Amino acid sequence: MGMRTMFRRLSDADLARLRAEPELVADYLERDQPAGFGPVADLDIDKAWHAIHFLLTGTAWQGDPPLNFIVTGGVELGDDLGYGPARALTSGEVRSLAAALETIPPARLLQRFDPAALTAAEIYPQIWDRSPEEDDTRGYVAEAYDQLWSFVLAAAVESEAMLVATT
Repeated sequence: MGMRTMFRRLSDADLARLRAEPELVADYLERDQPAGFGPVADLDIDKAWHAIHFLLTGTAWQGDPPLNFIVTGGVELGDDLGYGPARALTSGEVRSLAAALETIPPARLLQRFDPAALTAAEIYPQIWDRSPEEDDTRGYVAEAYDQLWSFVLAAAVESEAMLVATT
């Protein structure tokens, strides 16, 4: 199965409840419509998360806020989900992130796509040296970032918070 990263948009009120009751986070993330919580929107970017993080930050595991949101951004919340706990971003942090991402639309991010650099940095899932005929890695990352970019910008418009979870 491998490491996958998913995002969930939620209200600040629901985020406050999860902060008060962090033992609910794992169950909350597993449900399509968690009981007692408002509506949610989810996005799973599969295994493209690490490449997108690298293209946004220029680092494998670090980076400056707000563009480090996939790997290290936000505040840890709840129990370990397999690769650490979920991380929470408030609606204000999501607005800051959206403002930063607006300057990096999908076409601009893809200008940074360099299979040799991804391979050298050991970016998961380490498929970057495959030929385009064998595997369209660029298209895979492009599609995932396009979805993520739209997802975050929509969350900002709706003044929503966000959870990030790698499982």
